[in-house]
Parts: sequence; C-alpha cells; structure tokens
Amino acid sequence: MTTTTKHKFKKVVFTIDIDYLELVEALDLDHIKKGTDIKIITFLDSQEFKSFYDPDPYNFCFNTLNPELAESCSDAKIYNPTKKDYENYYLD
Repeated sequence: MTTTTKHKFKKVVFTIDIDYLELVEALDLDHIKKGTDIKIITFLDSQEFKSFYDPDPYNFCFNTLNPELAESCSDAKIYNPTKKDYENYYLD
C-alpha cells in the first residue's frame, strides 16, 4: 500500500546568475552559491503556488520574486519540503 503525504507548501528553487548576488542579498533571500549560479530557495503555500506557477522559469520567477531577478532565471525546480525544511523554516 502506498501512502502519499499532502504538503501545505512547495519548496521552489530558482537558479539565477551570480551577477545578481548583491540584489539577492539586499532582498535577504535565502540562497546558496553554486559555481556561477545562485540557487534561491523559497516556499509557497498552495494558494500562492496556484497564483504564481508558470511552466516557463522566467515567468514563474517574475511572478514569485521580481522582474529583475527573472531576467536571469534559467531554471525552477519544485520539491516537497523535507522534515528538516519544516523545522528550519518554521512551516506549519
């Protein structure tokens, strides 16, 4: 028997160019530097996800973060939050 867990949130990781690091830090966005990229980590509740989601990474980033960061967004990955995410980010 397979069980599925319904999550209240989706973890979204946007990949943008390292040239935008100063803006990312000024906006105090949670991020990780990977080579010439920045991985911005954000969590969306189901309503936000429905409103902001677009299959095109540029549009999804534009809707979720801002137009300037969207200019260099090359990828968006969607995950279910881990137990550690729930603890570290105080997700309900």
